[in-house]
Amino acid sequence: MSHGPVRSSRLAFKKAFAAYYVSLSTPGIADPTHVFAAAEGYLAALREQLGSEEFVRRLDDETTNLAGQVEQDLRQRWRGRSDQPDVADLEDRLRECFEHGLSRLDPPHTRSR
Repeated sequence: MSHGPVRSSRLAFKKAFAAYYVSLSTPGIADPTHVFAAAEGYLAALREQLGSEEFVRRLDDETTNLAGQVEQDLRQRWRGRSDQPDVADLEDRLRECFEHGLSRLDPPHTRSR
């Protein structure tokens, strides 16, 4: 099984999320459109690779792991600068993006009630 689509969609999500997260601390309005689409794409590729049951089992660990990687990337990018990003809520914001992506994976008529 190829990991190419998962790796590329994961990288696309990480880049989109990092940019979105940094934009949250700016005076402007942070637009989540791109990061929400990237989350949906990544989660769809991951679910396709793992299968639905394994996907559900691994999602929480993947979320925590990915949040740690993005935090490390941001700290590395701003190393030595006085304007370090505040990453206190980074994992919560990443989870919000994943929740939105998950809600878009299945059309409303196929979700269990």
